[in-house]
This record gives sequence, structure tokens and C-alpha cells, in this order.
Amino acid sequence: MPKPEILNTGFKIDEPKLWAVDLPVEEILISEIEYNSDIPYLEKEGTDDWNLTPLMLVKNPDAEPSHRERMDHVNLKFPIDIYRNDNFNKWIILDGVHRYSKALSLGRKTIMVRRVPEDVVKKITRE
Repeated sequence: MPKPEILNTGFKIDEPKLWAVDLPVEEILISEIEYNSDIPYLEKEGTDDWNLTPLMLVKNPDAEPSHRERMDHVNLKFPIDIYRNDNFNKWIILDGVHRYSKALSLGRKTIMVRRVPEDVVKKITRE
């Protein structure tokens, strides 16, 4: 399966640069970004494809032991980073898919986020 069109932002994030940026943190309702549950951000084990959504991971974590382990060990005190994909008029996850999945699995109603603006994206991308 090719990369989902909603994730084709035209840039790749340099995570250490992203983590170093000081952005405001806010708590939002998960329902505001719930559509992210059905976006295949991850790869099923043994594949090299965009074929695993956060919701699939939450519903059947034992099928994906490495992703389950990552999800189990993330710390929800750290926010996820989201970016507004204006082509779809939606916020997508730039960093924190396993944290988002854990929040879903725990039945959380809210999640901490950092909204990454366009001017910051230009500073944290890599080739």
C-alpha cells in the first residue's frame, strides 16, 4: 500500500530538531483528531508498507509485538506533535503515534498536543 495521501506533506521531519523546538502544549479532546485512528502511520511486522493504523494496533496489539512494546512503554506526559494538513483540512500526527495509540487503548478522552506551525516545519525538515 502506498503512503496515504493525507501524509504526503512534502517534507520529512527531523525528530531531534522537532523535539528541541519550544512550542506551547495544550490538552485537546481526542475526538478532535480521532480520524488519525484510521490513518496507516505504521507498518505491520515483517512488511515494508503503510498498513497499520493506530486503531488496528489498539484492537489487536498481540499481532504486533514490537509496536505493542513501544506503545506500552511510552510516557503520556509527553505531548504528541500535530500538523495541519491544509489540503485535507485536518491535523495529522507528526510525532507520537505510539503515544496516541496508548491514549486510545486506555480510553483517554483527552491528549496533550503541540501544534506545529508552518514556519517551524521549515526549520525542522530534512532531505
